[in-house]
Amino acid sequence: MNNEIVGYYNGNFRIDEHILNSFNIIPNSFEDMIQMNETNKIKVQLFDIQSDTIHNDDSVELEMINFIKNEAFLIVFGGWIPCTFIKQNSILLADRNIVSEIIRRYKNGIKKVNEEPDSFDSIFLNNNRIMLDISAFVIEGNERKISTNDMIDEQIAIVKKDIKSALPKLEIATYPNGNTYYYELNNLSKQSIENRMIFLQNIAPKLNKQFTEKSREKAIDIVFNTAEEMKLARNDIVIILALLRILMKGKKTAAQLLLKDSQTFSEENAYNAAFDLTTIEMLYGLDEYHRKSTNYNIALITQDKGLALFASLFNNTKISGRAEGKVQVKATIPYSVFSDDEDLLKNYKKWLNWEV
Repeated sequence: MNNEIVGYYNGNFRIDEHILNSFNIIPNSFEDMIQMNETNKIKVQLFDIQSDTIHNDDSVELEMINFIKNEAFLIVFGGWIPCTFIKQNSILLADRNIVSEIIRRYKNGIKKVNEEPDSFDSIFLNNNRIMLDISAFVIEGNERKISTNDMIDEQIAIVKKDIKSALPKLEIATYPNGNTYYYELNNLSKQSIENRMIFLQNIAPKLNKQFTEKSREKAIDIVFNTAEEMKLARNDIVIILALLRILMKGKKTAAQLLLKDSQTFSEENAYNAAFDLTTIEMLYGLDEYHRKSTNYNIALITQDKGLALFASLFNNTKISGRAEGKVQVKATIPYSVFSDDEDLLKNYKKWLNWEV
């Protein structure tokens, strides 16, 4: 993507000679992210454009080469968008690696490291119409275990101080009730994280292999039986992760990258994977809240390729309800990512009510 052609200029977005005051964007798919990672090619579809030179009813489709190194991924409800096309009035839910990268790169709003500009810089140095949501950072903590309220208070103080030092103009999103907001979010997530950790420690070492038709069916039975024993909901995202680890074709799949395959799957491995899944749920919950209550656009920003690929698998997302304070999401998963065993896949589609 050539910033002489596409990018933010004086607060507005520009494509060639066209200045876009605002726009909407169709989320890209999992296949699009694979193509971008392999070839640097990106396709973009814009609509609802506010511009003096483009009619509001017109849509714009672009296919470009990304000449700027990809250092971050923006996951949105229904897919992902290239970093250069971040929308105005966006709140970015940042995971720990993003906060760490901000602190590493910047001081007093200036890039302090001698590195070529990339997509990360295009967000944080060229676009002042964003806010950072630190929920995932403070709740995950720095000890690879479920946080206490005291740990959350400590993380909030640290991250606010460090971000202000790095990027003084970057606004941090605030929510009602101060730190209590993070306590409540942590309490809402705690039980599901613990359950998912136990499930993953039990099941993940058994999935660290390449599957044949026969071994795949046996592994799926183990996943289902373990889920039933633990009384996990059949549509829990951790079960979907385990099934995708079995059913996705190829090496180094999105499910493998998120699980970080290991025969000695540690408690720390389990916490990392379980919290990644919780971060995706945070994105969906924040998106629903802001869609109803504010004019902000929500995106999860991460440098974790596994998390980005896995989250981008869920397309055509719809909120189907709420349970125990969490949104329930119905989504489609692209059929192309699965093994060629159609009979086996059809049987388990019914079990999870997948739309693949």
